[in-house]
Amino acid sequence: MKNQGSSQGWIYLHLNTAQDFAMSSGIDMKDFYHALSDRLHHLLLLKHKFEQSSFNMHTYLEYVHEQEVSDLVKEDIAAYGEFCWIDFEDEAGVDEMSAQELAELLYMGHMKYHLNLPFYKKLNNRFVYLSTEDGMLNRTYYKEWTDFFLMIGKVIPEKIAVRKNTKLLQFKKEKALSPIPKEVVMKISHLLREGVVISFQHSVVNKGKVEVPVWVSGDYVNMDDLQEDMQKKYKREPSAVFSYDRKTKEWSAV
Repeated sequence: MKNQGSSQGWIYLHLNTAQDFAMSSGIDMKDFYHALSDRLHHLLLLKHKFEQSSFNMHTYLEYVHEQEVSDLVKEDIAAYGEFCWIDFEDEAGVDEMSAQELAELLYMGHMKYHLNLPFYKKLNNRFVYLSTEDGMLNRTYYKEWTDFFLMIGKVIPEKIAVRKNTKLLQFKKEKALSPIPKEVVMKISHLLREGVVISFQHSVVNKGKVEVPVWVSGDYVNMDDLQEDMQKKYKREPSAVFSYDRKTKEWSAV
């Protein structure tokens, strides 16, 4: 399956709250950064092909300064193949990483999974981002789940905006849809733990509202299998709907 990145007509999400990570498809590094840039500091790169990175002598790993992350997200990251990083607050903390902690980081970059939950006091990191092809199937760790719900609330309206030149939005130009409040996204958290597809290609738009349907999909690691199975599920009523009232400019989840 070819990675369609931000133009993909759906998002797949599956939360593993017990181990602090989410699996996703259809959300790439650019989406993630635009939603959570104010929560990111420097990035310690575990797998990458970014040529403008700096080098840390203690870990023998490369990193990106906070002010340079915006240059990174302009790259065709999906073309890198493997792309993995962990954020950190200060390089002094990286210089204090133990051999065991470094081994855990190298394992994550190689296996795309953790040995121990990957949140380190020395790094004060909020995230770990692991992918073999950015946006196709990512495993992302969240120290604070509020960051995840905030991110999804920003990404969904952005995905609608990407499709505004298709049949999804044919009405006169209007200001960008407001983000979905994290409290509204959290209303479907029980479904997210089962695995869901949020479909923009099945969204309904009229002069009064925008509706984005959500179907429970289950747990998938192969996106071709997911797409094939979803063709049957799309014929059923959605499990939930995000609804935007164009008059009040408010979102709700039903």
